[in-house]
Amino acid sequence: MLGGGVTPPVRGDLAPNLESGADRVWYGARLMHAGKAPVVVLSGGADLSFSATTEAEAMRELMLDLGIDHEAMLLEARSRNTLENAGLSANILKKRGVDTIILVTSALHMQRALAKFKDKGIGVIPAATDHEVLRRPGWQNWLPDTAALDGSARAMKEWVGYWVGR
Repeated sequence: MLGGGVTPPVRGDLAPNLESGADRVWYGARLMHAGKAPVVVLSGGADLSFSATTEAEAMRELMLDLGIDHEAMLLEARSRNTLENAGLSANILKKRGVDTIILVTSALHMQRALAKFKDKGIGVIPAATDHEVLRRPGWQNWLPDTAALDGSARAMKEWVGYWVGR
């Protein structure tokens, strides 16, 4: 499960902040409860001069709250981007003899993340969440919207990240 949906608590805060992509954690917990995987790698670091913990540790806290056993969680808490998520997680997985994973990340991020894990020799079953399709009446799709501008910026980031990373 890749980070990006949870912000670790800032020094002085009591709990992580759930971002729009936090359903990654919820979906990962659902897959674990359904018996789809024996362990989950929680991947995400942080700037510890600013944050109290890493993103992986913040996700672990939420997974515990969602009923996932502490023993079933492996932390990769050093990565700062998708390339590092894939490389550092692949190291953890290969040491355990794992060569195929269920990859949980946001739908927008899946293509880029999938490519990075495949580049590291890991087989991937995509489990995308955080889909961003809006169903509105046809005429409302033509109205200006700041969320659409934000969505365009995030989509461009994914495309640039995908092509630069190739």
